[in-house]
Amino acid sequence: MVLSNKIRAIAFVISVSLLALTACGGGSGTSVDDASSSSVPTAAPEPTLAPEPTAAPEPTAAPEPTVAPTATPVPATAVPTARPEPPLVLDEFGFSLGLDRGAYVNNLPGNSDDRGMVQLEYSGVNVILSWVPSSGVTSESLVSGMFGMLQDSQPDLTLDTVSESEFRVGLESGLVIGFKSSGSSGDVAGGGLVGAWNCQDAETSFTITVTGQDASVVQLRFNRLVNNFGCAPGQT
Repeated sequence: MVLSNKIRAIAFVISVSLLALTACGGGSGTSVDDASSSSVPTAAPEPTLAPEPTAAPEPTAAPEPTVAPTATPVPATAVPTARPEPPLVLDEFGFSLGLDRGAYVNNLPGNSDDRGMVQLEYSGVNVILSWVPSSGVTSESLVSGMFGMLQDSQPDLTLDTVSESEFRVGLESGLVIGFKSSGSSGDVAGGGLVGAWNCQDAETSFTITVTGQDASVVQLRFNRLVNNFGCAPGQT
């Protein structure tokens, strides 16, 4: 309805203009039909509706910060350190001999400060330690006498010396021989070391015999015992 009223108004204006031109006797000779056909405007496009504004999204609540759990400190516990056991010390007869743990000592009856004998089972070897007054004895005679006793006590074995040398026990000098033991077939059954020395201040002479199947173990145990020996108690 609005559009038809606009067209009518435009047609009225055009008709008034033509009448004015005719009354004045002018014109370009263009027919009314041509003018009307060329001057009629096209229909204006209907206005489009603007899109309704969309509602802004409601703000979401920010997540609450999480608190990191704190680690509970664990009190440190002190680890007890193992204390090494003191070595066994044989010091009943006027001398001292330090032994490692595991040594078994057998004192023979009648031992005294002047003379005596002890047997040891010590980490794979057998040990005999004897002592006598040093008056009239030498290291050579003590070693020879002990070696003869070993031969007599083992008639099924043949003992042959393989070495002879000097060694020291603290400030004292001594003599040691090495030997091997063989069976009837000639196979080596073991061996040992026999050493002797004098303790001048104590006027006592000592003989030590170490025997076993492994020559290196025998040498190691012999050195250990000699290094732990003292001519007086408390000297190891």
